[in-house]
Amino acid sequence: MFIHKTKIVALVAATILALPAFSAELYVNGNSGNNRNDGSKSAPLKNIQKAIDNAANGDTIYVAEGNYFGTLNKGNIIVSKPVKIMGGYSADFSKRDILKYKTLVQPTPESNGTASGQGTIQITATVAGDVVLDGLLIDRGNSIAYNASGDGKPSGVESPMMQPIGGSGIGGADLKTQNVHTTETAEVYIGNPACNITIRNCAFVNAPNYGIMGTSKTDIKIENCIFINCRMAAVQVRGGRADSQKNIRIDFKNNTILFAWARLRDMGDMGYGFRYMNGADSYVEGNIIGLTTFSGLDRAYVETSKAKEAQKITTAKNNLFFLCKQGDLTLPGGGMFMRINVDDFDDVEQFAEVSGNISLKDPKVFKGKLDNAYLNGFLSASYKEKTDFDPNSPANTFRQAMGMNMVGTMQSSVTMFANRYPFEKALVLFGAVKGYGAQLPK
Repeated sequence: MFIHKTKIVALVAATILALPAFSAELYVNGNSGNNRNDGSKSAPLKNIQKAIDNAANGDTIYVAEGNYFGTLNKGNIIVSKPVKIMGGYSADFSKRDILKYKTLVQPTPESNGTASGQGTIQITATVAGDVVLDGLLIDRGNSIAYNASGDGKPSGVESPMMQPIGGSGIGGADLKTQNVHTTETAEVYIGNPACNITIRNCAFVNAPNYGIMGTSKTDIKIENCIFINCRMAAVQVRGGRADSQKNIRIDFKNNTILFAWARLRDMGDMGYGFRYMNGADSYVEGNIIGLTTFSGLDRAYVETSKAKEAQKITTAKNNLFFLCKQGDLTLPGGGMFMRINVDDFDDVEQFAEVSGNISLKDPKVFKGKLDNAYLNGFLSASYKEKTDFDPNSPANTFRQAMGMNMVGTMQSSVTMFANRYPFEKALVLFGAVKGYGAQLPK
């Protein structure tokens, strides 16, 4: 039987298109690599950013132990394409243990001036595919400004309190670097990418803003991660699809969240574990959520239309809560927020599925795994204001007669606020409680 040549060409082309895309491997070693290398196992690159830039869509990047931020030590890593980044490898890539061969993203104060955007790692890929972050240990503790006068430092805590966003103070690994500035950035910022995202076996420690935040058009899995000392919230991600489209799906499972601080040192708002945001169906299961200045879960966001709100799926299953200062869950209502204890979760209409959530019964499970000085300071943290204003003082009487504003003074103090948590001690929280939260990565 004769087959026309053009039909053969078309058949071959269709077969090629049907084959799975070839995925290459790139290797990175910050200690022995060189960015002029080809990125092979025997000739690794030096920077994660260089590997991303050189990678094709779908490639896998293996990263050896070391400390990494951007090329030329720029303060950001930009994941601009769908790639898999796997950390925790030995120098020769023959072994993987993320807690032994630590792949750190631990910026220094010097990198602050070159940082841009809203995240230490920014996921911005504009083509479909999968972004995977696995085995990255992210810590902003050395690049945050702390109070230079030593204010807000309980006995035994590693640093004084964090300075306000934009404020300056001391910093660096030894807290001796002067004129460090705190910048309001998430440790991972999701910039409405076109790719699905998996974040697994990662640590988010000492975040001056959020652990993970942003907006996404695609589905997200966050699994087996620890979030220790995150200001504002551990996770806050909105759905970025049009209102007429189906919500994105967020799976937040088997993670550990401890020490979530308020937005400001007056402890007035924020300080959440996981936030159920609009445009997203969120499945929250098997997590440890505790020691938050506000609540463990926040379900106060309501969709703009009743129909959209009715379609929004939020779940809470088999989570372990303890010492969330204002409640395990916040809901809209009650003038501002309703604070709900875990024992009442079954009555929460906003939960499509709810079961198995409990309060911690035996605090001894954390013995030797939490920094005692930090825990004690957090539990007793307080804020005070003292105002000195006399409208009838001679000066204010005169100013009032002249049409000038009256004056007074206010002094404020706080015993502790977003102080640095010891990074190595944070890693001990992998596997702290069997059956709940992040387990020892395999």
